[in-house]
Amino acid sequence: MGEYWDIYNKKGKKRNKVIKKGKILKNGEYHLVVEGWVRCEKNKFLLQKRSANKKLFPNMWYCSVGGSVHAQEEPLHALIRESLEELSLDISKAPIKLKRIIIEGHTIFYIYLIDKNINIDDLVLQKEEVSEVMIADLDKIRQLVSQGKMVNLKYYGKFFSSVEKIKYLG
Repeated sequence: MGEYWDIYNKKGKKRNKVIKKGKILKNGEYHLVVEGWVRCEKNKFLLQKRSANKKLFPNMWYCSVGGSVHAQEEPLHALIRESLEELSLDISKAPIKLKRIIIEGHTIFYIYLIDKNINIDDLVLQKEEVSEVMIADLDKIRQLVSQGKMVNLKYYGKFFSSVEKIKYLG
């Protein structure tokens, strides 16, 4: 059947249009993507390594969970779905905070902070998406980025400096 996305305008308003994943978006068309950072302790985060077969950023470390929002789906529900699919991690009852919304290219990113104490050994990885996971502090994340081993998005600096000030609720 395939994956379908709702199309939005730049202000995040849904247009009455749905496209199949992989179709080229026209000028002024956007789709939604969620990224979730699971904070396991004060300033320690769960990271996933994207599998080798991923089209974008193969074998790169990335936030805890991420993916496209499907047609007729809300961003928060997409975040919970992606977490279950990729990691078998149920975050539905965890404190989840929308930290920012950014636009890059034809994508509107919803960036979330999730506070949840986890045992990394309990995670079941979806091998098509994720090859491994680790828990890393901010210094390790910065090191991975500087070594070119981690996806580096523009919002990271501001995101982590703001998150450092937020009390851990897990």
